[in-house]
Amino acid sequence: MSDQGSYEKIRVLVETAERGFKGFIHKPIDDPPMRLSDHLNNHDKDFVCLSDVQVVERGQSYRVGDRRDFVAVSKGAITYVTPLKEGEV
Repeated sequence: MSDQGSYEKIRVLVETAERGFKGFIHKPIDDPPMRLSDHLNNHDKDFVCLSDVQVVERGQSYRVGDRRDFVAVSKGAITYVTPLKEGEV
């Protein structure tokens, strides 16, 4: 992502059966504008890529509290995605 101006950073919670991830999705700024759900349903990609990620508890304590610069989560493993409000921990 060399051109940071062409992406909107959206803080999200992504949950799988085993764990959750709080991080940023970098959604392209398109013309016409694309909703977050449209971006997530893009069928050419099998993974949701997150940056500035914190692993949160979701059934398993393995890796809880880990922080990573980048995580790719398989779309097939995702059970839930929601945008987080600013300041929401």
